[in-house]
Amino acid sequence: MRWRARAVAWASMIVAVLLQGAFISRLGIPFSIVPVVVVVAAMRMTRNEAALLGFGAGLLMDLAPPALGLLGAQAAILAITAYFAASKQYLVPHVWWARALFAAILSTLATGIVLLVEVVAGQPLALTASAGLSILWQFVIGALLAALIWPLSGAAMGPQPRRRMGVAP
Repeated sequence: MRWRARAVAWASMIVAVLLQGAFISRLGIPFSIVPVVVVVAAMRMTRNEAALLGFGAGLLMDLAPPALGLLGAQAAILAITAYFAASKQYLVPHVWWARALFAAILSTLATGIVLLVEVVAGQPLALTASAGLSILWQFVIGALLAALIWPLSGAAMGPQPRRRMGVAP
């Protein structure tokens, strides 16, 4: 039964990357849809599945046509973020708004770390006046999008995997 959750997660991630590259980035909206989708999907997967999904999403974002950043930066950061979301999701209360807020915070944190890594690496476009606005919009729109996606992910991906204490995923 987990095949459905994996298929829905990968399909939604690919659609999010395509929407980001073809629509959102061309409008000039300082928002990335991919971290929100990855974190919401990761909260319904095991840790290893989530890390693989995050790495795949980040690698696609690094290779998609409007990509201007470092190759592999988003892949590594989204893999770590997705792993963290899958491993700590049981600490978040089981209400939709708390899960959406958790997803918005993690996606904003991932976007901020990507910007920080690009600044440290010497990317001139990362440190602009709109970097702070980008982080703010990432949280606000991310919270609204996660509040919309979380109930839909439950219907499409099924229940969350059971957590077994003391057993690796």
